[in-house]
Amino acid sequence: MDADDQGDAEETGVEELHNTTQRVRLSITARRVRIDPVERRRRYIGRLERLMQECDGIISDPEGYEEIQVKAMAILIRAVVVCYGLVTDEQVEELEEEFAALKRRVAEKGRKAESDA
Repeated sequence: MDADDQGDAEETGVEELHNTTQRVRLSITARRVRIDPVERRRRYIGRLERLMQECDGIISDPEGYEEIQVKAMAILIRAVVVCYGLVTDEQVEELEEEFAALKRRVAEKGRKAESDA
């Protein structure tokens, strides 16, 4: 066994015996976890509904910027598709992050419009 192999064996808890056999120590701890998919889906849907309401507000704003309204529509459409599909936390978080970036742009445009006035 060379130096690299020896280091690997020590890290994984493997002992070499007589160059022909190895002993491995494995410890497993079982614990009970209750996952409620219905409750988790309800939470995801609630988050998506809040996101859709905020997108609707941006889309409906008569003084809104067309570019931002189009992006809000795209997020709204994706949120609706996600609601009817199998929702995962990554999808919801991705949409929320995208919407947060859109809200920052709305705030920046609003500040710019105020400073121009």
